[in-house]
Amino acid sequence: MAEPHEPGSYLKATLESQPAELTRLLADDSGARAATRLRGCSRIFLAGTGTSFHGALAGQFILRSVGLQAWAVRAFEFVNYPPQLRQDDGLILLSHRGSKRFSSDSLSRFAKDSHHWIAITGEGSSMEGEGVVRTVVQEKSPVHTASHTAAMLRVAQVAAALGSPAWQSRLADLPRMVQLALDHGSGVATEVSQTEFRPVTHFVGGGPARSTAYEGALKLREASHLVSAEGHDVEGILHGPLVSIQPGNVVVLVAQPGPSRERIGEVETALREIGATVMSFAPPSDLDEVLAPIVNVVPLQLLAYHVSRKLGVDADSFRRDEPRYAAAQSTFRL
Repeated sequence: MAEPHEPGSYLKATLESQPAELTRLLADDSGARAATRLRGCSRIFLAGTGTSFHGALAGQFILRSVGLQAWAVRAFEFVNYPPQLRQDDGLILLSHRGSKRFSSDSLSRFAKDSHHWIAITGEGSSMEGEGVVRTVVQEKSPVHTASHTAAMLRVAQVAAALGSPAWQSRLADLPRMVQLALDHGSGVATEVSQTEFRPVTHFVGGGPARSTAYEGALKLREASHLVSAEGHDVEGILHGPLVSIQPGNVVVLVAQPGPSRERIGEVETALREIGATVMSFAPPSDLDEVLAPIVNVVPLQLLAYHVSRKLGVDADSFRRDEPRYAAAQSTFRL
């Protein structure tokens, strides 16, 4: 007999575990040791799927901040529409479970001809080898949270080992900042209780925060099931999508310091003229922009959880208990 399950409880518990998990990862040097495999690479590709691609996108900016040429690529495209690879290229693969089809193929194809790779993956993942860097235990909820913040931290540790950036000393502050974000969860819950997120909610961010906007939209879709959500880059939303936003639609702005901040302000002004419901989240103002996604994604994870509870949805189910969706998911292999 299956044990009783409180809807969304796996997601909630994993969400709340993030400060402790980040603290644990900061105490080991596996990221720094693995970084030696990428030393001297002229270009580094970061590949992943879904949330892992969003981590790769954040990682792209982290690596660029230490002077490296870094490019995030979806694993499907890395396999099927690959760049022209060079002998001194490197690969960082992000895959929590290590079992996704195109993530596995990305690594196996690259590793045939090169040892310049790192795989950032969860405990219990099937991936093995000297380049494997572990993050957290496999999450019970399909709505991944801790594995995402852990993977971004691992990329930051790799970057710090390769480039000794000015932000390196701030890595130690990340668990505390994530805890502060979690401590404001009641405020997020209050906003959710007063807001209608259906039929569609938009998320907007620029630069590194673009990855947060994409991830916020994905979490809301995965957790709530009943809300459509779209992630936009700050400039892109002004070039067409803005005219589809209706009065009352919710738009979540990821407003972190950096070159995109002014443009985010202009987007907010335009949205208020339309009559949209604007919510804004920002990390501490003194946190380097490239590290901010590790912190500013947490309020969006909380948002997804609280919207799921408001709508009476079990965020941990992934609709596998609904025949139509279970049948749909059986028609393809991830």
